[in-house]
Amino acid sequence: MIIFVKTNKSNITMRKFVYFILLLIFSLNLVYPQLKFDSISAWNFNKILTSEKFQGRKSGTPGGERASEWIAEKFKEFGLKPFGDNGTYFQNFKILATQDKVTKLTLLNGRKGKTRYSLGDDFTILTNSGSGKVKAKVVFVGYGISAPEKGRDDYENVDVKGKIALILAGTPSDEEEKFEVEGSRGYKIRKAFEKGASAVFYVQGDRPIRGGAIPEEYYTPELPALWVGRKIVDDIFYNTGISFDALRSEINFKTKSFEIDKIFEIETKVEKLDGWTRNVVGLIPGSDENLKDEYIVVGAHMDHTGVDAEGFMYPGADDNASGTCLVMELARSMMANNEKPKRSIIFALFAAEEQGLLGSKFFASHLPVPEENIVAMFNFDMVGRGNGNINIAGTENFPKMWEIIKEFFPENKLKNLGKFRAGANSDHYPFQERGIPAFFFISAGQHPEYHRTDDTNDKIQPFVLGEVGNTAYDVILGLANYPQSLKKKDRYVDYIYSNAQTALYIQLSPDSLTKDWLYNLWRTCKSDGIETVILELNSKNINDIFRAIYLVDSLATRDYRFFNIVSNKSDFITSPDVLNIIFSAKAETFSNLTQSLPILSKSGLKLIVFDEQTKIENVNSVVDIVNDFYLDITPVLKGNIKQSFNFKKTSIVFDPDTVVDKEMFFYTFTNREKFISMLDFIKPEKVFVNLPPQESKVLISNLRDKGWDIKKIQKIFGRNLYGFLK
Repeated sequence: MIIFVKTNKSNITMRKFVYFILLLIFSLNLVYPQLKFDSISAWNFNKILTSEKFQGRKSGTPGGERASEWIAEKFKEFGLKPFGDNGTYFQNFKILATQDKVTKLTLLNGRKGKTRYSLGDDFTILTNSGSGKVKAKVVFVGYGISAPEKGRDDYENVDVKGKIALILAGTPSDEEEKFEVEGSRGYKIRKAFEKGASAVFYVQGDRPIRGGAIPEEYYTPELPALWVGRKIVDDIFYNTGISFDALRSEINFKTKSFEIDKIFEIETKVEKLDGWTRNVVGLIPGSDENLKDEYIVVGAHMDHTGVDAEGFMYPGADDNASGTCLVMELARSMMANNEKPKRSIIFALFAAEEQGLLGSKFFASHLPVPEENIVAMFNFDMVGRGNGNINIAGTENFPKMWEIIKEFFPENKLKNLGKFRAGANSDHYPFQERGIPAFFFISAGQHPEYHRTDDTNDKIQPFVLGEVGNTAYDVILGLANYPQSLKKKDRYVDYIYSNAQTALYIQLSPDSLTKDWLYNLWRTCKSDGIETVILELNSKNINDIFRAIYLVDSLATRDYRFFNIVSNKSDFITSPDVLNIIFSAKAETFSNLTQSLPILSKSGLKLIVFDEQTKIENVNSVVDIVNDFYLDITPVLKGNIKQSFNFKKTSIVFDPDTVVDKEMFFYTFTNREKFISMLDFIKPEKVFVNLPPQESKVLISNLRDKGWDIKKIQKIFGRNLYGFLK
């Protein structure tokens, strides 16, 4: 039935207006499609996460667990599939969790008498500190290392019983690997307790940071442990006649421990909680039958450092409600945009990062899918402040995966991308250590409120969230839809090699050294994660040496982002894109012009080669120059040398037929079988193995079969050499 309705002019006008509005909306949708990533939505998530309701989101506390509950509710609202325990969004685990109740510090005999210090400004309490009331003098114990078997004991000839041990963070310069365990915060706290200290003052930088954690294995409930800042350090050393800065330099070379006549009162009360916490995990299932069982993890840590003993909340808006809200908005927007990625995407918000990466460690060791099916991990930490550009870590560890991923970066973001070396400083690390390609995003620019009470939501820049978030959206979906399988059988061995800060020793004629050759060398090295090359310039014409070094120097000056000549011991650059270059040349090249060696040593010539064809009578003057301890030149011995050159410095010996345990020799092997045959006779720390990448990876597998641990393996490919040259 057709019904005729009488219309008037106003009805017709209204219909035209409605049609116009609908047409306008349709047109705007064509010009401005729905946002991939809504930075205002992310900012609003950040505002809620940093509210009083969640009390700084410290894992294991009521506020932290309320935050995880709210995030799970949002995951459900977005439509993510639960991917935690027993069909929930939660992956539950237990940690050491504590809450500060009382934290007080007073100097009784300062330059103005009694001085009460400000918590959060002058000092902080270490997370998982012990409780106690202490009145005692201070004893400076350097780095707090007691390892006489390794040649250092900061507690020798000093008594800390009943005293406050003043301890510096870290290790002596260039001895991080030697004292890897002893350099940890937890070791220092436990060792001070074992030596009888009644409390610890921990010094790391000039500003004390809330959140430095003592791991559970070092937890000492009866030992107060405070992180003190420069103001307190200066008060301790006031009127002692000792410069703290000079002392800090001096103890890199020798121990120097002593009592200081400053008396402090410390009071701490720390409550131990039950420790149950949880990661929040959701899933977008993959849509491709062949690729849906490959997974990409998109993660960030949701926790911060909670509330201090005086009731002040640390909101952690940038660290890391920013990463949390970014991951949440990625999940929301992908679901809202009805994305159907070929691969499955896991969204994981980790607990207890501030207590030592505990949530990501637990997740990586209790994966919801087989480990080999996790093809990549993206971690977002501190992405709410800065200039809109992105810094990324992990490209040096997984160069082959990076070659794929970088194709999905917008051109302007790739051009301004900053790279840094990935360490154990955020939640990418537990994945990286399993050989899972893991990449850490942080916004470029300043993050001035780090771990302060003013790290609040009003400081977060939606513009920055949007720049990082939209880039991440493109990169994650690009990789999720990559058409070929990303599973790789030997990726862990590849990671061990790329993460080893590998060096290669290459012989070449100076005539073949061109700009194009150098750029090809750079590309080849960086595709395998190689950090340094030593170029042996195979010519006895000194003019060839000068021309070659000048060519490389001019290129490194123009393109310092890619090339660095190691002109002195401190010039090694660890930026992932930079290739360090050292030169080597034959001794006889300089027999008639030895005065050029000091000059060339400042231009990167660090190694002088002596072989079976070198006649000692032709190079006596060269030997004298090499033996000069003020010059940064090292002798290299190659071949079956019958004569003695009487070097006073340690020599690098290539492919020895026998090895001797002497300080005067450092060994280099270019043959895998020969090296393996000498494993029982050689100290691993005195070896550099110079093999092509594929041969090196075979050796890695051989050494793993023989029970070598990963760090011991990695040292032989470059780190031992760097330590020796430094």
